[in-house]
Amino acid sequence: MKSKKILALLIIIVIAVLGYAIFRKLNPSEKIPEGQLSEKQIKTLVKKVSKLINVPEESPVVITIKKAEQLIASQQFYVGSKDGDYLMVFPKTKKAIIYRKSEDRLINVGPIIIDQPATTTKPVVNEIQAVSTSSKATPDIKSAKDKE
Repeated sequence: MKSKKILALLIIIVIAVLGYAIFRKLNPSEKIPEGQLSEKQIKTLVKKVSKLINVPEESPVVITIKKAEQLIASQQFYVGSKDGDYLMVFPKTKKAIIYRKSEDRLINVGPIIIDQPATTTKPVVNEIQAVSTSSKATPDIKSAKDKE
């Protein structure tokens, strides 16, 4: 009688542990931000895109495009994209790819152009002013320092 109770208790514990393991497998605790993909999904996507174009040998940042209309209005690169397309950014090689999985095709490919902040120092530039119908036969040449 006692052995049957122990056996039943062990079976319940095994079922509970297996249930917990299956739950954790199906619901990983690491939450992926909305619009981003897991590593496995990124590898699968890179594999599909690499059949269409040579991709850089680096891991891209991949984001699902949302509000494509706003992106199109702000940057020409997004023309032709739709919500649900994938933007793949390869930061080291400065390359970007828009891929539409539903049609297995590339929408756009281009370089990443990062705007450099303007320098705070004034470059010394010589200014040439042409003088027309003036008594001077040669143009005045002034440096930026002379103007200040």
